[in-house]
Amino acid sequence: MRSFLAVSGASAAAPPPAVLAHLGAPLVRATDGGWVAMSDPDPDDRVGDGFTVRLGRTARTRAGDVSTAALGELLRDGAEVDGAPLAALVPPFAAAHRDGPAAPIVTATDWLGFQQLFWWQGAGVAAVSTSALALAELAGAGLDRPALAVQSLVGWQVGLRTLFDGVGKVPAGCLAILDDGRVTLHRYVEESLALDGPPLSVEAAAAEQAELMVEFHRAYLRDHPDAVLQLTGGQDTRVLLAAIPAELRAGLAALTLDVHGGTDSRFAHRLAAMTGMKLHVHWLDESPAVTPAEAYELAVRAARALDGMASPLALAPLLRAESQLDQGHRLSGLGGETCRGFYYFGQPANAVTGPKLIEKLATWRLYANEAVETAALAPDFAASARADALDLITASFEGYPSQWLPATDHFYLYQRMQRWSGAHGSVAAASRHFVNPMFDRRFIQLAHAVRPEDKRHGLLTGRLITLLDPALAAVPLDSGLLPNRLGRPGLAARTAAYRVTARKAARKIRQRLRGQGRPQLGAAEMAALVVAHWRAEPDLTAPLRATGLIHGTWLDDMLAGRATPAPATVAFLTNLLAVATR
Repeated sequence: MRSFLAVSGASAAAPPPAVLAHLGAPLVRATDGGWVAMSDPDPDDRVGDGFTVRLGRTARTRAGDVSTAALGELLRDGAEVDGAPLAALVPPFAAAHRDGPAAPIVTATDWLGFQQLFWWQGAGVAAVSTSALALAELAGAGLDRPALAVQSLVGWQVGLRTLFDGVGKVPAGCLAILDDGRVTLHRYVEESLALDGPPLSVEAAAAEQAELMVEFHRAYLRDHPDAVLQLTGGQDTRVLLAAIPAELRAGLAALTLDVHGGTDSRFAHRLAAMTGMKLHVHWLDESPAVTPAEAYELAVRAARALDGMASPLALAPLLRAESQLDQGHRLSGLGGETCRGFYYFGQPANAVTGPKLIEKLATWRLYANEAVETAALAPDFAASARADALDLITASFEGYPSQWLPATDHFYLYQRMQRWSGAHGSVAAASRHFVNPMFDRRFIQLAHAVRPEDKRHGLLTGRLITLLDPALAAVPLDSGLLPNRLGRPGLAARTAAYRVTARKAARKIRQRLRGQGRPQLGAAEMAALVVAHWRAEPDLTAPLRATGLIHGTWLDDMLAGRATPAPATVAFLTNLLAVATR
């Protein structure tokens, strides 16, 4: 994993080994009043007293790759940076630059904040890093109880908190500038995605989005003909496939991760046969068996890679799979949520954002999949967790549009996509050239420029796929819906989409009533193995008791086999162990 940590301040000491342990085996260089540690620089990165380094593998606009040298020229202006070229970089992206020994250190994240950077300010000393765990170790920071409350209910973070007091996330579209013992956050592009003029029609937005997607893919495959399309049966990867010009599909590599009997591989085979792509299905259930000890080690490694802020049980099977796959250029389908507005279901059309609507969203949707079993939590923590989490979720809506549905667009983009997908995506970005074409800022702006009532039921996405490739739009999605029907306004399309959304909503309700979330692919198996290891080595769970957040009697019952925790509970416990024993 590519890692970076820069410290500035007259009181900054030499790097403690415990801090460096979170950065792999970094190169360490002393600076005036501080030090810099970085690992695994790219061949064209500039490393020395002055440096320019990419903190992920990819730096690319819609039109082409951006060299490390060009990034250095851009970032050297610091707070005076021209924000437009930075905002044109497609997430994930992050970089760090220093002109020379006496110059400030300038770090940047992408316009969405998808690639994670963290900062800490102490008394006369400050630091910026790719690792919140490393900063917590450096600062001697304690655990942030309200953030842990969010983690116990949502499974990821909202706002700009981390699990550690005083360690924050660098906001979307910002630079973190480190100089003379201080860190300054500078916004280079506004969070607002509003376009001038009246709302766009579905037809106008889809037409321009289609042009953008074709332009992106034509340029990307020109520069990287060996790229791999990650293919599923969902809408987002269908957009990517449809945007690839037909003459470039034949022989294009495609990758699907699945288990035998799964849905994605079935759709991927059909799409590959239609287009002439070379499909490789990596069967997750054909890998060699994992022992409980190996599963636990992998889960803890995943938790530390995620800084404890997303599910390690979701990441661990993927880390294992990716270790067997080529880590080259990968096209990934993320970013389509804002076109689909799937979270509109059951929401009032013309409401104004308010506490009751936010609480309903949290209770019925955000807590559905990854909430920890209440019995596993210490009573005082369980009693305060919902209030603390709701306060932070409510605060995250500040500055969003006053109308409720546009506000949910912003929440799912800048919270769920940035903090949940971004945590996982940052791990991927450090390993391979991983890019999400639908995170092009203009593409997202066009999606936000369409009125929510015109995006409902997949109308915008369906129209986009139909414009890109009518033949692919006639192939059902994994939901059973046909994109070409979704792309036509009318009662039949709305009814079909409503039925699918209603089934999903009913499943959410059942999950909430039963207190059972839906585990990610492979998470249930990982959870069972981790629990088996804890039962064989119960002393490993001792740090959980010391946090005061876990119910001791429940922990005894779990270790004795009298209680079997759900995967979401095992994920939280694994994260808590990873951050409590850093």
